[in-house]
Amino acid sequence: MSEPERVPHFVTPYLPHLSGLMTYYAADLTICEALLKLFRDYAERYLAMLDRDQCISLFTSSASLLKHYSEQHCQNRVIHKRSEALEGEFEEEQSYQDILCAIQLLIHLGTKDFTDLCNSSKGVETGQITDVIFFGLQQILPLMTQGLLQYPTLCQMYFSLVGFMVETYPEKLCGLPFELFSSLLDSLLFGMSHSDSLVSKSSLQGLASLAKEHLKTHALASHLATKGDIIENCSQRLIQEVIFKPIIWDRLEPSGMALLPLAAIDVHKFIGLVSIISQQLGSDDKQQRMHQAFERLIKPQVLAKVAAEGREGRMVRIQFKNNFDAFVRDIHSFLIMK
Repeated sequence: MSEPERVPHFVTPYLPHLSGLMTYYAADLTICEALLKLFRDYAERYLAMLDRDQCISLFTSSASLLKHYSEQHCQNRVIHKRSEALEGEFEEEQSYQDILCAIQLLIHLGTKDFTDLCNSSKGVETGQITDVIFFGLQQILPLMTQGLLQYPTLCQMYFSLVGFMVETYPEKLCGLPFELFSSLLDSLLFGMSHSDSLVSKSSLQGLASLAKEHLKTHALASHLATKGDIIENCSQRLIQEVIFKPIIWDRLEPSGMALLPLAAIDVHKFIGLVSIISQQLGSDDKQQRMHQAFERLIKPQVLAKVAAEGREGRMVRIQFKNNFDAFVRDIHSFLIMK
């Protein structure tokens, strides 16, 4: 047995017991953070050399750890307003290191090719792993308020995790209970207009993935039955908070790729939304130019093929991307430029 392999061999039997400590010490933030750091660092350094049984032990123990952590902190945690002073902001962000560790633990577990990592001929089933990651994400979602997302490091790590999960497993996220799905969607809508372009791109790509999944499988049907204007709200906020704003230029392509499936879900409702937005512009000239610009962009025969796979789907996206670039330049010529 090589020197690095001795550590997993020694640690694995103790992981369930270490995870169990969270049951007793979750209220003590110092111990809570130490346990999360231990699991995070162990996953980061040793996951690549674990065999099948060691992998299962780590994932099961991590799920238990996050469950007990969430039970204590989702209800009792108070998120304070971010300080304006840079030094104060750093100190405040440090006080949320436990949440950062939980997110980083999920990132380390969730971005690995688990079947290749396990040395045994019988690898861990991908479904087992994704279930644990998905369960972990459900535990931390209630903590991720807009107040907490004001902290740069936490924000970047959270959207790194969510971006990966939404692009890889959109069907699972569409199937979340409504309250959790609403929290996830709110965070994506918050992130798409974020000043950090990486955060905004992850958010927009996540929004696009959810919309495309609904186009293919009607995955959001149950949520739309609860709140019927979800798609229209997403489209309106995307148009007014991103596309019509000067920030659009560093997130132009992902904005277009998010608008495309949102518009394709229900073209008639989207056209009605455009009419409402146009009426807010005031002058008849601007309203007319807005309608003309959207008419050139939104072509029903193109939107009907959005969900297509292969070459046809690629050609539709390329065509829309080019049209969207021209649309944004046209819109900004009379909305922003004087």
